[in-house]
Amino acid sequence: MIPVMPAASPDPTRGAGPTRRSVLQVGLLALGATALAGCTEGRPRTPWSPDPDTDTDGALPPGLPPDGELLLLARQRLHRYRGVLVHVRPVSSTGRSVARQLADMWAVQQDRLEQLLVLAGVDLPDLADVVVDLPDVAGASGPPPDEAAASTGTDDAAATSAPAGLAPDVLGTEIRADLDGALEELTRSTVTNRAVLTSLLAQHSEAARLLGAAVHHEPLVGPVGAAAVPVLQVTRPAVFGLEVVAARSRGEERELYESVLRPLQRITRSLTSLAGEAAPVPPLGYDLPEPLDDEPSRMALARGLVQDVAPAALSAVGRAGSDVGQLRSVVRIVAESAMWSRELGAEAAPFPGMTLP
Repeated sequence: MIPVMPAASPDPTRGAGPTRRSVLQVGLLALGATALAGCTEGRPRTPWSPDPDTDTDGALPPGLPPDGELLLLARQRLHRYRGVLVHVRPVSSTGRSVARQLADMWAVQQDRLEQLLVLAGVDLPDLADVVVDLPDVAGASGPPPDEAAASTGTDDAAATSAPAGLAPDVLGTEIRADLDGALEELTRSTVTNRAVLTSLLAQHSEAARLLGAAVHHEPLVGPVGAAAVPVLQVTRPAVFGLEVVAARSRGEERELYESVLRPLQRITRSLTSLAGEAAPVPPLGYDLPEPLDDEPSRMALARGLVQDVAPAALSAVGRAGSDVGQLRSVVRIVAESAMWSRELGAEAAPFPGMTLP
């Protein structure tokens, strides 16, 4: 926690300043009696889309509890991503590392979703088969990326003799194309499971970026009013702290802090506008842990400040209701905070901003 220095014109109705947001915990709703059914009509076809005329696996069972349909749909998407990822062939060591990390995180995500469903009394349906049409590459066949790297020993060799498979951005683009539909599903979620579904969607958005899909962020439209205040109380000290560590560093270290600082400043300005009259008067500054005279201490501070953003953003989803624009903005903030944390050397989390549900 960073203690707050007094504001120039203190407001006696305000608290002592921002405190670190506690990590969100996810519960389960009691069983309901809503009959839900999935729909894929009009969905763009992809090389691995199941044939709607012949596929019967993955059908949703009747009588699902609240959020049951949404958790099952998220589980099926994860199964599809994992099935396609097996056929992704990155040509660089960084790309192969990303693929391994995503495989591990997605396995954890699917396991946790299945635990939530089982605890809610849902019988898990069979998952639909994932069929991938690989491109025809004459004479190009080979082992998975890890084995190919071991046999060649160099990225250059991998780039010139990559085994047949999919380029990472093919999967990244497919994940990106799923986001609008998943956001629509999110508007139908209950408060109990909205945070975990939002966190999951944010991680998939970040995964699409890591796999090379184009990133386009719409302007923030939420959270609004008082719901934006808890996020502001975290982004403001993060901006201040990053400004300090950037000023005390040089070279590549400084460039790294500034690359995170600039988008965080833009988000903080947007949140201030969205909060409107509910926005508290910013303090003159924040007390930072001193000394910050070496790179490890500066990096630890920067990393800690940025990692506070996602939990604070997730705290706003309950007040976003079914407003898809606000939910999209929260997903963006959580996804970007996951990206910043990664750039600052933090370990990637399967559910950004949360402990494992």
